[in-house]
Amino acid sequence: MSDISLVTPYHSEKIDAPTILIVDDNIESLKILTDMLEGVPYNVIAVKSGKEALQAVSSSKLDLVILDLMMPDMTGFEVCTIIRERFSMVDLPVLIVTAAIISHDKYKAFHAGANDILQKPYHYSEFTARIKNLILMKHTAHQATNLEMAFLQSQIKPHFLYNVLNTIIALSHLDIEKARETTAAFTNYLRMSFDFQNTSDISSFRNELSIITSYLSIEKTRFGKRLDISIEQDIDFPLPPLMIQPLVENAVHHGISKKRGGGRIKLTAKKQGENTYLIKVEDNGTGIMPDIQKDILSSDVNRSVGLKNINRRLKHFCGSELTITSTPDEGTAVSMMIHTPGTTDDSNSLKTSSLRY
Repeated sequence: MSDISLVTPYHSEKIDAPTILIVDDNIESLKILTDMLEGVPYNVIAVKSGKEALQAVSSSKLDLVILDLMMPDMTGFEVCTIIRERFSMVDLPVLIVTAAIISHDKYKAFHAGANDILQKPYHYSEFTARIKNLILMKHTAHQATNLEMAFLQSQIKPHFLYNVLNTIIALSHLDIEKARETTAAFTNYLRMSFDFQNTSDISSFRNELSIITSYLSIEKTRFGKRLDISIEQDIDFPLPPLMIQPLVENAVHHGISKKRGGGRIKLTAKKQGENTYLIKVEDNGTGIMPDIQKDILSSDVNRSVGLKNINRRLKHFCGSELTITSTPDEGTAVSMMIHTPGTTDDSNSLKTSSLRY
């Protein structure tokens, strides 16, 4: 009788490496696989049931899931199907392993959303190569998503550029000091838009707030009293870059600008719990029609400026999703929860404040 023991869920000591979730009801196999992957090295989370696996998927940032096909509570097919309800094949790759592969198993595995299937016993070199390739695919796709977001942000729309320059020219004849302020805000907006940090995994709320305030300062100059803006924030914290500014831009262009008499935009960022932050962008603009709202995160709706992209990255980094509530002719609220591994240094914290323009 084997004396091997492993208490699940098992979490290996955290290192700077991809994180792999292993799911197998056989403790001996789980222990062997854990030791093998930690030796590569990878971060490993090991669980012995489908229920524990789904809990780990919901609470951890993962790069790969390795699923045993046959388990007593839930099969690998069932676990994979549930994972695919939340994560695409690119967002979270799944490798299914089984003692015997038949054609029907392959069909069911791929139909359930598995990226690959491997038969036991497997050669170490082939096994690690497949793992490496799946993780590389995920990271390559993730980098492409970041670049896409940075590219979308860096595309200064011609009409926006034209309007800002015209505003500055007009102000130069009427209010030279205001023209200088608008020029400074526009310069900062351009600099932050083309910042290479926008392609990195993590930025900060402070950086995001800089481009948002510059953008809103410009729009406030253009819209005047038709645009009322308030920003409430209490602390700095890490978050993926360019997660908030597109939401603010949507609120201005698709909410307030189309409403006779203009309206109000409110940005709130506050701490909700240990290493958890709530960000909300609200407007009292034209709102979103129910048929459009239903599909706004799953299709290329014209109203969306990167909403689908933001939601995809939010799931990847934080395991959460955008929440959108809207009523036609009354307004829209978009919120997100940011879960961070730790708080920022006190030197980065922001004093509680409310900014109005």
